[in-house]
Amino acid sequence: MNSILFIIPWSSYFVNNAETTFAEAPERAPEGVVGLATWLISKGASVKIADCQRMLRGNNGSPEQTLNDLWSICVDFQPDVIGFSFFTARFEHAAHIHEDLQKRYELAGLKKPMMIAGGVHPTLLPEVTLRFIPFDALVIGEGELPLLQLLQDEPVERIKGLYLPGGKTEKADIIEDLDELPFPDWDLIDKAYYTQPSHQISNTQLHRVMPITLSRGCLYRCNFCAHSCFLRARCHSVEYCIKKMKAVAEQCDVDTFVIQDSSIGNFKAFWEEVCARLIRMGTPYRWWANLRANQAEESFLRLMKDAGCIKLFFGFESGSPRVLERMNKRITLEQCRHAANLCHQIGIPFYTSYIINYFDEEEEDLRLTEKLILETRPTSLAINKFSPIPGSRDFEENQQRIAPHLHSIHDWNTLGRLLSPALFGNMTAERYEYWNQHFKTLRQQINTHETTD
Repeated sequence: MNSILFIIPWSSYFVNNAETTFAEAPERAPEGVVGLATWLISKGASVKIADCQRMLRGNNGSPEQTLNDLWSICVDFQPDVIGFSFFTARFEHAAHIHEDLQKRYELAGLKKPMMIAGGVHPTLLPEVTLRFIPFDALVIGEGELPLLQLLQDEPVERIKGLYLPGGKTEKADIIEDLDELPFPDWDLIDKAYYTQPSHQISNTQLHRVMPITLSRGCLYRCNFCAHSCFLRARCHSVEYCIKKMKAVAEQCDVDTFVIQDSSIGNFKAFWEEVCARLIRMGTPYRWWANLRANQAEESFLRLMKDAGCIKLFFGFESGSPRVLERMNKRITLEQCRHAANLCHQIGIPFYTSYIINYFDEEEEDLRLTEKLILETRPTSLAINKFSPIPGSRDFEENQQRIAPHLHSIHDWNTLGRLLSPALFGNMTAERYEYWNQHFKTLRQQINTHETTD
């Protein structure tokens, strides 16, 4: 069977940045790539991961040294396939790495491996990806089955989910039973780096954590989100999840997890049984999870707390019913208030996130958002400037407003980092900046007083 080297490009924030510590700017370990690599190894493939983000930070933010280190890995490992995995926010850096490797293979007179890409950005924007980076092929959708076929030398034109330049877009077949997947082997990357004490869960307290995913996909489709358009919603068995928690805890020497599922309320009965099992085990782990406001019920939250939940994340997004409806968020302000009140009553710290600069947002909508924040009194707060995410309905249905801001690969990278200069609300740039600074001040006031047990 052929071999593959996975490359995880670095992000813009850490380029030439040697000052920021992991505690201040933590990162979640790349569970998706590690899980995919583990699956391929279990099928007999030779696999290595070049975590360029980790390498860059170890090189004090130097892209040049990181590229030299990456080339050394390529020469030593001699992969048959090089696979890039990236979000839109790292698109520009994937191009930089790809171009550098192309030149080095040519100068060294070595046979160039097949270079492919997968992940969120290539899946959602295959034509844009190939316009800027001449990959040999792209993986569309979940990568396990098409990559296995590729490494087994199946003719590329027969592999469903493998997109060739000029070809048609077709999602890959999926593994229906997620329990077929082995637990991720965290020894494939520098797990000690990712388990350093950090503020991933709390802005004021340090925790050693690892991410863990127990389901895929989402049952909802908010207009601003692309999560549900390339992953079909399904979950592991309860037994698998308990064993996975135990395996990750032992291998990485942690007892705290960030649950990466889109909302644990999507599979409520499953999570009730997981919580019951954890309680019978003596509640050995602590964990943070995402939950939708309309899924917050007192008995469910009490069960989660008893099972080790130390923080919940809610995407309230706006205090304006009009904006929530346009977002297709499918929650009400009363549900947001109820979820917050339950958390205060039960004693579960909670983190709420809001979007500003949404399509046709008025200043009155922002006043309502501030009102909801003050009413609900979150433990911690995030305010995000809206940028239309590729794959979302907002991106697909508003091209006339978005396209003028997307000319270069740097523009795409900026969009992915949620830093696009485009303003979509009904207010002047000066009034938007007033509200942006106002919310930043409010966020700082809330986050500097956060406590998490």
